[in-house]
Amino acid sequence: MDSTVSSESKLNVYGALTAKIMHAMKDAKGTYKMPWHSPVVANDLPTNAATKHVYRGVNVLSLWIDAMARRFPTGYWATYKQWQSLGVQVRYKERGSIIVFYRQFELSEEEKEAGTRPRSMARPSWVFNAAQVENWTPPEPAHRSAVEIDKSVEAFVQATGAHIDYAYPMAQYRGDLDRIEMPSPSWFVGTETQSASEAYHATLLHELTHNADTRIMPRRALSAPESQTFRRGRSA
Repeated sequence: MDSTVSSESKLNVYGALTAKIMHAMKDAKGTYKMPWHSPVVANDLPTNAATKHVYRGVNVLSLWIDAMARRFPTGYWATYKQWQSLGVQVRYKERGSIIVFYRQFELSEEEKEAGTRPRSMARPSWVFNAAQVENWTPPEPAHRSAVEIDKSVEAFVQATGAHIDYAYPMAQYRGDLDRIEMPSPSWFVGTETQSASEAYHATLLHELTHNADTRIMPRRALSAPESQTFRRGRSA
């Protein structure tokens, strides 16, 4: 994946990135306002989870597009080897997102004396989002959360034994992975009809009912169409 790119391959890299951007522009749609917000995907620059450096240039737009299109929870990315260096494993069959970087050729002494300008070559690489790896938790945003966790609700949820992962831009029960994906509590905001705390707890308990459906009524879940069994994107 990280071998030197020929001039023809270089054009293909640029072409792939351009096609992705054009497709995203044509496919742009209105967004429904949820009672939470994602402070990373929507606003912040994509960041390398291993080096903590932000991506630059066209890579920013490319990774933003993939994060929104594939509903990734955060703007943290890294190569396969970088995730391994963090003790984290990319899940089997996950598809990477292409980025482009430049490697500068070293000039010979003769070229330096002749005043030759340094040459760079574009090289592709593939990175994986934090949503595509196991057992890595992105840092919480710096702002103070408006959500106050209800201890009785928290105790009830823990007693169910449901597997819940946070920091996702969409609240949903993943039947294929048997887990609930939730936005972080600190991402919830108040609306005209409910406080941030009410929005968080209502959303969590709503998704918990989908989780319970496969356990309390397993026959119904197994006989239902896939679109009903694997409920996605249901918000309170």
